[in-house]
Amino acid sequence: MRKSLLRWTLRLIGPVLFVVFLWRTDIDAIGLSLRDVQWVPVAVSLGLMPIFIVVKAWRWHIILAELGLNPPSVWTLSRIYTVGLFLGGTTPGQSGDFVKALYLRNSNRKMPSLLFSIFVERLCDVAAMAVMAFIGLSALAANFDVQTRMTLQTTTTLVAVLIFALLPTLLIRKSRELLFGVLRRLIPQRFRPKYNAITGQFNALDIGMKSALRLVIATMGSALSTAVRIWLLFAAMNVARVSLSAILGATGQISLLQALPISVSGIGIRDVVLVALLRTYEYPDAYALALSGLFLLINVQHIIVGFLFSLRFPIPSENVNGDA
Repeated sequence: MRKSLLRWTLRLIGPVLFVVFLWRTDIDAIGLSLRDVQWVPVAVSLGLMPIFIVVKAWRWHIILAELGLNPPSVWTLSRIYTVGLFLGGTTPGQSGDFVKALYLRNSNRKMPSLLFSIFVERLCDVAAMAVMAFIGLSALAANFDVQTRMTLQTTTTLVAVLIFALLPTLLIRKSRELLFGVLRRLIPQRFRPKYNAITGQFNALDIGMKSALRLVIATMGSALSTAVRIWLLFAAMNVARVSLSAILGATGQISLLQALPISVSGIGIRDVVLVALLRTYEYPDAYALALSGLFLLINVQHIIVGFLFSLRFPIPSENVNGDA
């Protein structure tokens, strides 16, 4: 009971922030901002959902195959992923991930292995979004002198490259074991059993260079599909002064923050990032809240489409063939 109460209390942080922003912003100004929205880019952004889903399903397919879990077709995984988006957007915790695993469980695909495949997939997303978030920091360089600007841009670029380079390092066994071995020496003795238990989960993951490259490409495609959908929403709001790097950064920051259990469908969390970003470019908060509303349209689309798919493809009570 206490854990459930705490979980829902944390989830209220985002909505409370949203209410605060809404209370401090002129509602009429938000309405005027929405009145000037160009709806064609919004429609295109929503229309790109199938590409977004298929790319992520393809990446999951690669991971499942590398773990020896005999994955079903990419089309089947796309359906499952769509249902997962619905439950991920409407329930606390990682219910969507758990349900995705339920669709595939059978005697040859145990839940721990399936959940680990989803963890690896999440790891890929975190790496890509972290890269985009650091790219966004370079947008702030315009406010500094030439020397500081060059230093900031160089630093953020190097950090972004380092983060993305860690992805194949973790996927390939030899490089991963070397990295884990170095980190193990830095960890106090009393924490090493826990550390060994966590890193031991990766033992089943033995991806070759070719497959690691495919995963990196799939991850880049996933991040690109997300970035394009978000860029279209900025274009719809006519915020021409916002740079592309800043949009990429906001996309990464929002994605990372939405993964934390402090909101429902990202409400309030998006607003914090967008208000801070648009204030930098001297746009009123009403623009940020209107833009956040467009972001919410994507989440609502995921929920509605995912719900319809869940009705058409319910969770199998006993998945014998493993092809939902």
